[in-house]
Amino acid sequence: MGAGSSIVKEIAKVMYSEPLAHMIYAAADVVVVPSMYEPCGLTQMIALRYGAVPLVRRTGGLADTVSDVDHGGGAAPRNGFVFDGSDEAALFGALDRALAMYAQQPAHWAALAQDNMRLDVSWGKSAKSYMDVYRSILGNY
Repeated sequence: MGAGSSIVKEIAKVMYSEPLAHMIYAAADVVVVPSMYEPCGLTQMIALRYGAVPLVRRTGGLADTVSDVDHGGGAAPRNGFVFDGSDEAALFGALDRALAMYAQQPAHWAALAQDNMRLDVSWGKSAKSYMDVYRSILGNY
């Protein structure tokens, strides 16, 4: 490499900044998480806390915590956009739906973001669920 290689090394330097990460979440309207595999997924939970609407591929922990605003079901709150498949058409379909809501229904989008910030995605809720299961098992003996 030539004399300019030190400049390239500086530009390409990989770093992580916790304050910057928080600012990015706080400034985002939507956070896209197209993971093929996601055993837990903190990204979408952090996005929910900041009011950034998650757009995720239905897998693992993403599927457990994000319910589609248009096609969600069950008792889970409809809090984001979900797509199936691993092709760009699936991703773009969900992105089109999200952008359409953002542009055409700003009040609905704002309410979704506000509702997402109120969701309890804490360990306290999960721990209580685990304790309830354990107590039900112990109660049967």
